[in-house]
Amino acid sequence: MEREMEAMMKLNAWEEIDISEVPYTTDGIRRTVIESTWAFKVKRYPDGTVKKHKARLCVCGDQQVEDVDYFETYSPVVSWTMVRMIMTLAVNLGLKSRQVDYTDAFVQASLLPGEE
Repeated sequence: MEREMEAMMKLNAWEEIDISEVPYTTDGIRRTVIESTWAFKVKRYPDGTVKKHKARLCVCGDQQVEDVDYFETYSPVVSWTMVRMIMTLAVNLGLKSRQVDYTDAFVQASLLPGEE
């Protein structure tokens, strides 16, 4: 849980404010304060012994109001056809490939100029 909190703090994932300071939109509508909860999971080895404890901070996104709390959504999805094509190209061209696991990916990360 501490690791998840440290990652969120490092990414400036939120700003703590008093509930009376919740901002308004240009239309005068107050933005929604979204509730959150912690989800805990115990990862185990095949023999049943504990491998590690995981914690994830989850927000109730269904409490958001479109055009007030968010304006667009994006869900990065890749098709298996594309994955197979890239792997086939890597093999045929003799390229090396590797796996990357982004543990602290954050959907509201700042974009560089020109990427907006």
